Amino acid sequence: MLFLFIQSSGQGWLTNENNIETNWNITFQVGPSVLLGELKKDFSGWSNDMNNVADFAFSLQMGKMVFERVDLGLEFGLLNLQGYRINPTNVHYLMRGGYFNNDSVDFQPFPLYYDSDITHLTLFAKYNFINFSSFTLGIIKLNLYAKMGIGIIWISAEMGYRDRANYQLTGLTHPIYSSGRKPRSTKNAHAIFSPAFGLNYQITERIFVSFDASFQFLSADYLDGVRNFSADLDPENTDYLPNKFRIPVYDVTGKFTLGVTYFFNFDTRKQVREKAMPWYFNRYRSYYSKYHQQSSRKARQERLPFFRDKFDDE
Repeated sequence: MLFLFIQSSGQGWLTNENNIETNWNITFQVGPSVLLGELKKDFSGWSNDMNNVADFAFSLQMGKMVFERVDLGLEFGLLNLQGYRINPTNVHYLMRGGYFNNDSVDFQPFPLYYDSDITHLTLFAKYNFINFSSFTLGIIKLNLYAKMGIGIIWISAEMGYRDRANYQLTGLTHPIYSSGRKPRSTKNAHAIFSPAFGLNYQITERIFVSFDASFQFLSADYLDGVRNFSADLDPENTDYLPNKFRIPVYDVTGKFTLGVTYFFNFDTRKQVREKAMPWYFNRYRSYYSKYHQQSSRKARQERLPFFRDKFDDE
């Protein structure tokens, strides 16, 4: 019991040293992003006016472990989205909207494209599950995490004909729809809710490889450049966005990113300590230090010349 007590208390520093200066991390990730679809706000179903294809996303995260296995942090990122529609005859917003069908213009169902960008800033909380382990290897330097974020986004979207010559046939001007770009350069802000899960694999004491799969629920309906309307939309209605026929939806996107996480501690007492104890070596330690594999015997002997694995070593 005495030996068990000593062994269990020997790692007490791992939690005691979780203060304002310790267990910080910064993560950079890149990977594909895609508009998954549009979820009706009454959760009655999905809709999708375009064929969505994968594009590119990146994110930069800064986090701090505030409790054991619980991180709080801030994430900044960019999602690029794109897609197309070969035959948009079922897109009511374009085919039946009076703004696109009047005495001056006449929308025709030629192939379309859309290209959008989302800049987001989110505050997140992350829970790190206990590391995997096996009977033969013991604790493995691999763990799962779950993350939840909420924040704000700014949207830049554009939709138009894939062949510019079609504008001459319809009387429309390029682009057919634009928000956050010329001629409407002001970017609108919307809310974002982003659940995620991922994996961390430890390479060194400070560097982890991380994979993240996340979904973004956005309080916007125009990432594909198309507003959602029912088939009851009347072409005689000259109102650009008649609320009577609107179908409120949430745009839902996804991104799957791979990157690197770097763990670090601040050391505000370094200069004072070096003056008072110039021989003192401040070893880097973090929460994940208890999962480090034991260093080799040769490395321990080089660092501690009088070290012996066993008392009978010569």
